[in-house]
Amino acid sequence: MKIAAAVILGIAFIFVAVQIVSAVREEHSLAQTFSDIDARLDQAKTEEKNLSAESNYLANPANLEKELRARFNYAKPGETMVVIVPSSTATGAASSSAGE
Repeated sequence: MKIAAAVILGIAFIFVAVQIVSAVREEHSLAQTFSDIDARLDQAKTEEKNLSAESNYLANPANLEKELRARFNYAKPGETMVVIVPSSTATGAASSSAGE
């Protein structure tokens, strides 16, 4: 009788141990998932702040015109666009002095 009780108790202990290990693994997995989601949320909040700041900046017509001119080489009718391209030796000299 004592042997049967010990066997039943041992089986119950093993069952409980397996359940605990399973729960700990699941908790660890969920904690990792939460950590990943939290990092993505922080990244999305930063991106939202940057986009909001850019939107506010471009809401000003003067800033919008400045960006259009810079990005798309836009010139008003009657204006002359002048593009200055640095020579390859000037670029090389600037690069070597910047590395010092």
